[in-house]
Amino acid sequence: MTYPHRPGPPAIARPVAQLGQQPWTARRPKVSPQVSFPMRRFEALALLPDNSLAEVIKRAPAHPIFEGAFCAFARGTIIATEDGPVAVEDLLPGTKVETRDGGYQPLLWIGTITLLPNQQPGQTPSRLFRIPVDSFGPARPMPDLMLAPHARLLHRHTKLREIMQAEAALTPITAFEDGQSVIRVAPASPVSTYHLAFRDHHIVRTNGLEVESFHPGTDLMRRIGADGMRLFMSFFPHLTSVNDFGPMVAPRLSKEEYEDAFGG
Repeated sequence: MTYPHRPGPPAIARPVAQLGQQPWTARRPKVSPQVSFPMRRFEALALLPDNSLAEVIKRAPAHPIFEGAFCAFARGTIIATEDGPVAVEDLLPGTKVETRDGGYQPLLWIGTITLLPNQQPGQTPSRLFRIPVDSFGPARPMPDLMLAPHARLLHRHTKLREIMQAEAALTPITAFEDGQSVIRVAPASPVSTYHLAFRDHHIVRTNGLEVESFHPGTDLMRRIGADGMRLFMSFFPHLTSVNDFGPMVAPRLSKEEYEDAFGG
């Protein structure tokens, strides 16, 4: 899917460093210097309740919370749909995508950003993660899979029962980076990345691996505050509130928790 490249409406001019700030207590706590995030272009396409499509193109802070909604699948990733394999960039809202937990589900939202080889000052250097064939078992993946930094894999391990009383957990692709089964690569040219969202949180099958659909998590308001929340939700015109994302299909395991548990 290719979006037209035209300027979007002006974004809310409020530095992300102020979003979610808490008032000082009686004793001023020690805090790290606040980071001012540069602005970047975000694009989204959503299926509205009347079955029309709404396009959102605007600039917003290059904050991990915002980028996390647009940066899971690299261009060229093959997604299983009711009509057969489709490259992620060719998907449109309304397409029925195969999910592990819910069968074929209609895609309601797709977001995209472009990662550049040379990021602006203050931005994390662009990176992707290549997973060679059979890295996670036979045909997992098949063929090679390229994921973006905010992708999370459904990870199964018996130790998870002790850690979080769960059979599986959604784990960042960055936790698996080892230079062999998951390899960090720097894009040599601009590359588009995507994320997908459905009526509920789901696990998407891609190249034989299981990657979560987009969900902002359960602490969005605490992390970005009311102003940040309004800007963030403006990218999801098919929803009325953050509660519409619904419950999460599985618990999440952070990179640090994974390393502590599995000796990363």
